[in-house]
Parts: sequence; C-alpha cells; structure tokens
Amino acid sequence: MKSMPHIASRVLNKPLLLEPGYARTFFSALAPRLGIMELHDAEGTILTGEQMRMRADRFTSTRERNRPYEVVDGVAVLPVSGSLVHKFGHLQPYSGMTGYDGIIARAAEAFADPEVLGVMTDNDTPGGEVAGCFNASRKLRELADAAGKPLWSLCYDMNCSAGMALASSAHRRLITESGVAGSVGVVMAHTSYEKYLEEEGMAVTLIHSGARKVEGNPYQNLPEDVLARFQSEMDTLRTDFAQLVAGHMGMTQEAVLATEAATYRGQAAIDVGFADELVNGLDAVSLFAEHLSAQGRTTTIGLNMDPNKTQAETPETQGPAAGTETPAPTADTATLQAQAASDAQARIKGILNHAEAEGRSATANHLAFETTMSVEDAAKVLATVPAAATGAADMSTALDRHMENEQQPEVGADTGGGDEEPDLAAQMLADFNEATGAKA
Repeated sequence: MKSMPHIASRVLNKPLLLEPGYARTFFSALAPRLGIMELHDAEGTILTGEQMRMRADRFTSTRERNRPYEVVDGVAVLPVSGSLVHKFGHLQPYSGMTGYDGIIARAAEAFADPEVLGVMTDNDTPGGEVAGCFNASRKLRELADAAGKPLWSLCYDMNCSAGMALASSAHRRLITESGVAGSVGVVMAHTSYEKYLEEEGMAVTLIHSGARKVEGNPYQNLPEDVLARFQSEMDTLRTDFAQLVAGHMGMTQEAVLATEAATYRGQAAIDVGFADELVNGLDAVSLFAEHLSAQGRTTTIGLNMDPNKTQAETPETQGPAAGTETPAPTADTATLQAQAASDAQARIKGILNHAEAEGRSATANHLAFETTMSVEDAAKVLATVPAAATGAADMSTALDRHMENEQQPEVGADTGGGDEEPDLAAQMLADFNEATGAKA
C-alpha cells in the first residue's frame, strides 16, 4: 500500500467497469506493488502471489493503438484503447490508458471540424473507471446531435463494460467477427491485511468519528453489513448502467439486465442487440464514408420499406434493363405504392416534428431514415437522449447540408393547393411517385 497509495485509492473499494478476465489480470499486475498476496473472485477462484505474477506476465497488448487523430474521406477516427480513466490529462491514448476527458476533447474538435462529416470511435478497451464514464457517454451523443453529424463506433477488438457505455452512444455500432462487446455490470475489489498483520504481530487502530467513516478499510476483513451495503450500491449502479445503454440503443432496460453482464463475440453481439453490423475492421472507415456520401446522392432516403435492402437495391436507384420498357404499374399496385409512400411520409414527419426531437436532430434523422421504428417508439428513445443546448452549434443535419448542395428534381408535390413550400417529407413522396409511377 505505502508504495502506491494514489493508485490504491483509485482501484480499491471503488466500483470499476471491467471485463472479469481483464479484472483478474489488472489486479494481478498491481499485486506486487500493493502487497496483495491472494486474489479471490465471486466464483471462489484463488490466485497466490506466484500465480498472479504468471498471469500478469502473460498479458501483452495485441495491438498498438496509439496513433494520431485521422480524417479519412470525411470520417474522423478516434482511437479508444486500454483502460478508461477519469481526468487523465492526455488527449491521446497513452501508456495503456485512454482518458474520458481526452475522448470528449477530441470528439468536440472533430464534430466542430467542417471537413468532418461523421465521427467513428475505434474501440479496443476492456473498460475502466465508473467516474466520468456515464457523463462521457451522454456527452458524445449530445455533441453528435448538436453538430447534426452521425456518430458510429467500431468494436475492434473489444468494447466491454465502460467501453460498452461509450459505444452505446453511437448511432450505429459495427463489430468484427472476433470483436467482443457487452459486460454491462460492475465490479469492486476490497483488500484485507488483517491476517497478515496478526501473523506479523502488528495492530492498526483507526481513530474515527462517524460509524461509517472507515468502512472498507484494508486492516480488517469486510464486515457482513458493509459487504451487503456495497453489494446494494453495485446493484443500483448496474441498473443505472443498463438504463444508459438501453436508452441510447433503443433496447429495454430489462433486456440489457437479462444479459447478466455477459460478453458476446461478433454475430452474437448483434443477436443480443449490442451491435448492428458485422464488418471487416479494415473496411469500417470506407463503409462509413460510403454511407456519408450516399446521404447526398438521393432525396428518397428513408422510403425503403425493406431494411434488408441496400440503397443500390431500392426502387429509387434501380433502372430498367437495357432494351426493355418499364411496365406501367397496375391500379392495385399504384394504390399500394401510394399508400406505402403516404405511410412512410407520415412516419418520417411524425418523428422529425415530434417534441422529443428538439435538440436531438442527428438521432431523430437516424431513427426516421435508417430504422423502421414507429413514431411512438422513436419518441421513447429520443426522450433518453440529452438535448443539445440552444444555440450551442449548428443544428442542421448532414442530410440537410448535402441536400442543399444537390440539384433536386423539379417535381411538384401535392400540398393541398396552397402556396406554402413543400416540406421534406412531401418532397420525398413526390420523388418516390416520379420514380415508381405511383399516383398520390
């Protein structure tokens, strides 16, 4: 203890958001400096001093992630690697750690950069400190919505626990086939020197005022009532963690809690709802860049009723084969097409114009154009996202800015015969009708 009092104060008797396997390695590595002779976990596993040294020696970083901030085809890539810590004081990942303060500082600069169209966090972290984590997660989503730019995350190769909290703030989460996500839970460690002090013939007397002033001190075993209180605090913190993750990702809190802090690899993470798409990590940035570019190439985005179709496969971008004529739609087909377009228009308008969309434009656009979520469900998700401060940033979306720079087809829309300018959803409906031959 006396050799590293500052480190001990940050890791002992403090809740940590760490993947369990990494937690064992973490405390094994610190054991010689903190005088820890044994390591116990909830499963009853006991590691002695020599076993802990062997575990720590076997741990090596698989990838060096300390690279400078990059902008590739309009995508700002923010590395997030190693243990996550509060008030680290370093802008970049450094010495196996990344600070929440550095992540937010880099993200704020990236979202304010006019050359950046979207931001991607490149995650390889087992988690870290609770302090500052939830605030950082909410701030990332707030910055994205204030700038009107999409935020994506890449699990390459791990975003567990505190890393999962940060990844949840993204509008879309990518994962590699070997990537590991999850561990929505909390862990706390307590060390006791009581037996060692007895064997050495030493006694420590703590003079204090206040019954709980010295709870969790390292000179005595943890009393049952203190253990119970610590456990209650961990359960409450896990519930708060699940609520944060569920709100950002559109899941229910019950579904997140049901994972019991398990971790999931690749496709399994997608199946449980912790990731959206399986990708080759080397293609992630180009995939995001292509998505950003596609936003400015069509005015009918969001009318694709099949979420499994790519933009290239939608009716708006498909043309007739060479030498063939496009068959005119039948009356029934035209009616169905018109109804589908009308329903899509109403849904998009309902989400974008909903009161909960105020100050959350990026999230509202994502829910309206890239999901099939109902207006009611979208409003529930928007309500969990912090609204951006009024006047803090340009609230126009990336889609709005791209559309302003595009030559739009001069197609009239049925606006009821008035002189008002057609809104975005009405214009989208008109474009859809022109492309399909449907009659509104």
